[in-house]
Amino acid sequence: MTTARNVVRDYYDQNTRLFLTFSNSKNTQNIHRSLWTDGAQTLDESLNIANERIRLEIESVVVAGARIADLGCGVGAGLFYIAPHLQEPATVLGVTLSPEQARLAHQFSKRTGRAKQIVFVEGDFTHVPLGAETLDVIFSVEAIVHAQEPERYFEEASRLLRPGGKLIIVDDYQAARSFSPVETSWLDAFINGWHVPGVITVNQAALYAKSHHLQLVRGENLTQHLRLRNLRDNLARVLRFIGDRLPIQHAILSSMLGSMALQQCLHRGIIEYHFLVFEKT
Repeated sequence: MTTARNVVRDYYDQNTRLFLTFSNSKNTQNIHRSLWTDGAQTLDESLNIANERIRLEIESVVVAGARIADLGCGVGAGLFYIAPHLQEPATVLGVTLSPEQARLAHQFSKRTGRAKQIVFVEGDFTHVPLGAETLDVIFSVEAIVHAQEPERYFEEASRLLRPGGKLIIVDDYQAARSFSPVETSWLDAFINGWHVPGVITVNQAALYAKSHHLQLVRGENLTQHLRLRNLRDNLARVLRFIGDRLPIQHAILSSMLGSMALQQCLHRGIIEYHFLVFEKT
């Protein structure tokens, strides 16, 4: 477990600045995927679609003084968008495994004047430094897939949420079907490239959650709202073959190969991108 966490930590420590540098949007500091729905016309709007939907879910739980946490917060883009839109939010928490991401998030919070409102800590989202039943809402965007044991995430989320609180997840899930050998090879390339051993099915996630008193109350497949950039299969296979053999140690190569594999997986229907809402019973 420790080795797996270190791999993910190093992956983001090495790549985060590059992700931000080559991002097409400098306003959101968002390294997650854009969603072209809900009337989004610009890249900045599409990058905040998931954040806006999360905000609406938070307000459905508590109107003012919401106690929230983003587990796997990256550089804090979700919290920087959501917190200012909430009524009288309590201090909110962001947890990231990456020291580099935590440092950048602190810098961004100072720059925006929200250092007292939004607190970032470096840590494991299966061991959050908060007491039981202290949060109204927890959310995670493209984070749980990095968990070696996803069930432990749901166990910790359940511990932190008060009864009636919500857990909101936006992430990749395996399609609920069997895969051909070629499809399995693309799935493996995605998992290995992005270090995402926690890619499970929605049904498996619901079962893990239910065993820890979290009931799936709403879900939506958002895959159709992504703008895919898949390559022709033969070209993608050649690039993967070459990439696997390049003598480059930097994690950006792994990220690029994983990204290419993810696009093939989304195009083939191997991976789906879902918005899920659970309620603590």
